[in-house]
Amino acid sequence: MIAVFLIAFVPAAASAQRVTKVPSGDTLVVSGVGKVHLLGIKSADETALHMGPSGRPPQPRQDARTPAPMAVGGHISLKPDRPSQDWLRKLALGKTVRVEYDPLVGSSSDRGAYVFLEDGTLLNAEMLKAGRARLDSTRQFVREQEFVALQEQARSGSMGIWIR
Repeated sequence: MIAVFLIAFVPAAASAQRVTKVPSGDTLVVSGVGKVHLLGIKSADETALHMGPSGRPPQPRQDARTPAPMAVGGHISLKPDRPSQDWLRKLALGKTVRVEYDPLVGSSSDRGAYVFLEDGTLLNAEMLKAGRARLDSTRQFVREQEFVALQEQARSGSMGIWIR
């Protein structure tokens, strides 16, 4: 009788939430929740189009006497480099997670959330520690100082994107 009573009052959100897809290096799809952006980080993945060192095309000539700009080196890759997405996929795909919203940001998965594995590992922090993501400082969040320190440790340790 007691077991029936307890089961009746367990909220649906308490059930296991599994990562079903990793669409990018900073976003997961969680069953029962939907798309969840990892709060406080930006993926370090590159786009498929590379246009030389500055990433910008050459400026047009100002007048006819100005020599034409030199060609810009670069390449188009049919498969973009996605080390952040690959790393996050290895960490989270198919795993059971807990989604926790930040009180400063609110409870909306499109604004971002902290995502914890069953063992308590915070995926947002793991991405920074491994140098697979950069700090996203476009908004304030509770763990901001912790994330700044993790990024600095990865940078000083030449981890991931910070390899010298």
